[in-house]
Amino acid sequence: MRRTMLEPDHWGDPEKQRSSVFTPAMANHKIGPVKLLILQGTPFCNINCRYCYLPDRGNKGQMAVETVTATIDNLLASDLVKGPLLINWHAGEPLVLPAEFYRARMPLFDRLESAGIPITHSLQTNAMLVSDSHCEMFKEFGVKVGVSIDGPAEIHDAQRQMRNGRGSHKQALDGIARLQEHGIQFNAICVLSDLSVRHPDKIYSFFKQLGVRAVGFNIEEIEGINTHSSITSPGFDERYRQFLERLWELVEADRGLIRIREFDDAEGRILDTHPRRNSQTEPFVNLTVAFNGDFSTFSPELLGNRSTEHSDFVLGNVHTSHLRDTLRTDKFQRISEEIEQGVTACRSQCAYFEVCGGGNPSNKIAENDSFATTETSNCRNRIKTTCEVVMTRIEDRMRRIGNAGTVEDSIQHIR
Repeated sequence: MRRTMLEPDHWGDPEKQRSSVFTPAMANHKIGPVKLLILQGTPFCNINCRYCYLPDRGNKGQMAVETVTATIDNLLASDLVKGPLLINWHAGEPLVLPAEFYRARMPLFDRLESAGIPITHSLQTNAMLVSDSHCEMFKEFGVKVGVSIDGPAEIHDAQRQMRNGRGSHKQALDGIARLQEHGIQFNAICVLSDLSVRHPDKIYSFFKQLGVRAVGFNIEEIEGINTHSSITSPGFDERYRQFLERLWELVEADRGLIRIREFDDAEGRILDTHPRRNSQTEPFVNLTVAFNGDFSTFSPELLGNRSTEHSDFVLGNVHTSHLRDTLRTDKFQRISEEIEQGVTACRSQCAYFEVCGGGNPSNKIAENDSFATTETSNCRNRIKTTCEVVMTRIEDRMRRIGNAGTVEDSIQHIR
């Protein structure tokens, strides 16, 4: 899954919420509550990244006000939203839409606030189209902004290109400058390719000089329509490990000036004693709504994509379907049962299950053509390698403060 900075991927003590609608597919599942609502304001994107997983990014359709209203009606009627809700405008370039698009839709969510559900709006942008009006809207609604940029120009432009084949780096920097002029804080997402991992110093220096203080590193995943990836190149796994090791050294030398999402996540996963919940393997923790009202759950990337076995992963439409009613459908149960089979296999076969919770269904279906499978290149690197690097560094840290021992000893000491 291509994560945003604010995605609630690592949870503490889980809520004991269960659905009043029970089917065999739910025997091992909790149902919700919805923590992440992804809204596709438009599928359209103004650039053509080589690694993009979205299948319909030339479509200029827009999410109508009525579709937002129907989504809110569905959430309230379903009783599937219980607490804080993160709303992420994503799955297309959100800033091809003017600020007035959002001003007409964001206030509609006051109904959730009135029902005692705190909300936060966020969006992930390539920054190329940032306007003064967008910046004013961000401030007005407290929108959390994430910028997708892959490092210095020679790395970024190799992957993030405009439709005419030219690089997009200069335009992205212009948009970032406008954000900074307006005092808009932002986090960055950097997608790592086989080229990127060969240049940890350049990438770290770029974000440091840009003034970014929090970066998340996504891996160039095989997902959706992106059926090939440079991470399958021979030797990538070791180069990725070396990238992380060098990145840790750079962060440590700067005394944590830049927060790295992967390091924070991995340390949290290792140190947390609560049972691991995986938001992508439990239904209606993530809810993705397309511009036309189609919706899906589990991995957000499933919506709009297809597989041999399941055709598409659309479970209904907010204009004609109720969220809870989809739990009874054959389509939902087939998907849910197969995902659960994959989780069970991971639990029985993988030593990292306690820090992962069963992997990402969207990666499994893309790489293995089935949810009922285990390892993917994404989990091998993003979960296993990252945790190994961080565990080793925890040991090193403990030894430096005079508590030499194993990782387990170090973790117990920290607790």
